Amino acid sequence: MVRCTAVLAAAVSVLFAQNYDFSVPEFNCIVEINRDRSLNIYYDMVFECTSGFHAVDIVDIGFPSDDFSLSSTEAWMDGHQITDIYHSSYIDNGVEVHLGGYAVHSGETGRFSFKGRNENMVFLDTEDDDYASMEFSPTWFDGSILSGSSDFTLRIVFPEGAEPSAVRYHEVPFTFSSVDKAGRVVYEWHETRRVDSPFQAGVSFPDDLVEGPLTERPKEPWISREALFAVGVFGLVVLFFVSIIVRLIKFVVSAGKRREQYLPPKLGLEGSGVRRGLTAPMAALLMEEKLDRVFLLIVFGMLKKGVLQLDGKVLKKTGVTEGLRPYEKALLAHIPLEGRAKPLPASEIKELFTEMIKQLGKKMRDYSLKETREYYRSIIDNAWKMASSDMSAERAGDMLRDRFQWMLADNSFDKRISGFSERQNVIVPTCMYSCIAGSINGSGSGGMGLSEACSQVAGALEGAAKHTVSGITSLSRSVTSVTNPVPVSSYSSSGSSCACACAGCACACAGGGR
Repeated sequence: MVRCTAVLAAAVSVLFAQNYDFSVPEFNCIVEINRDRSLNIYYDMVFECTSGFHAVDIVDIGFPSDDFSLSSTEAWMDGHQITDIYHSSYIDNGVEVHLGGYAVHSGETGRFSFKGRNENMVFLDTEDDDYASMEFSPTWFDGSILSGSSDFTLRIVFPEGAEPSAVRYHEVPFTFSSVDKAGRVVYEWHETRRVDSPFQAGVSFPDDLVEGPLTERPKEPWISREALFAVGVFGLVVLFFVSIIVRLIKFVVSAGKRREQYLPPKLGLEGSGVRRGLTAPMAALLMEEKLDRVFLLIVFGMLKKGVLQLDGKVLKKTGVTEGLRPYEKALLAHIPLEGRAKPLPASEIKELFTEMIKQLGKKMRDYSLKETREYYRSIIDNAWKMASSDMSAERAGDMLRDRFQWMLADNSFDKRISGFSERQNVIVPTCMYSCIAGSINGSGSGGMGLSEACSQVAGALEGAAKHTVSGITSLSRSVTSVTNPVPVSSYSSSGSSCACACAGCACACAGGGR
């Protein structure tokens, strides 16, 4: 099911559907510190769904730790109580609230309220033995589908009995302080900000305001410093020799893989931040998956759009040409209306991938390759996590339609589908009918096994790829020779020279360097 997801603390939400866009004009959070060291957490926020985009229909709310229970949670939308609250299938510590008939639709706004309780959230203060401390960051949202800024307010309510002169804040100063009607001290942080990142606020107060025991300070080490030093030296020596062996192994392995590393070495090395908005084929290209896998992702995307149809192993045009990306147009130009009678030589579609790599280089300008790769790996991992969760066959069908392309981008696809539960069935999406052997209806109203459906679709795509392009598995090396050629060294008897063809290659030139 498509959803709008929020996260807390270390859990960062990843949204897969590309047609979400919303804003949060108002964001209010109240945290009450209780005497038993638990927190009462309250949220009150306004969602505004951007016109023309998918409704906000499910909201995930995270908790600082896993020490919470569903029974402590309640939610409302525009004053109507929401009862469908479950453990989140997207984040480790959190819940998902299904809005049902109270979803916020395109162009509409809705006020969402939530409360919950997290146990054991007060600890010993690190600077004062007589003080306790608490740190908290409210929920935030994925910035790639969040528009605008929020009128943001966080209030932390100290335990009963706290005196204004005896309480403290941590690194981030509060905006206002007050004493509420119940006589409890309140610190408030208020500003206009985008709620797409953590906002960490902390407070300290006398430890007799809460019940113990608080977390103890680390005990004295059981091993002496001298013995610890000797163990450390021995460990470093072992680590040194192990690192040499590992480097040698990596060198041998990388020598074989070098000819399949088709990305230019400077791509994303000098930038910072995450490049969002890449399609699954572009993301797979960024992670340097084999080009025959990238080809499968392109084909599946075109089947999903209705641009191509699969007849046995033959890809045929449908006549649909709207909404195509440049690489999809390039592939479509090589496919006749009635499909190819014989496979296309791999050399004839090499330009398709070299152009994709050029476009990727432009998209990644000023962005970090490492951070962006981590981001898209998390998207793939969350797709698998969603696929493995307990859901109805109908919902599994929606999930497969929206997430299968990201699952297929994983080079461990075959291994991971074998881990699906045998009891998990799926109603196969219509865009996959032509990839499933036999009659779809013959699988019964409960659908077919999820693992079998994934296996058959992937197998059908691989068969279509081999029928469409001959020697497709050798594409990576062919493209590498154009986009990232192997470094060339030269030597002459009258002198010497050292040429490095890539910034990431180690070259021992006179004077040192790379």
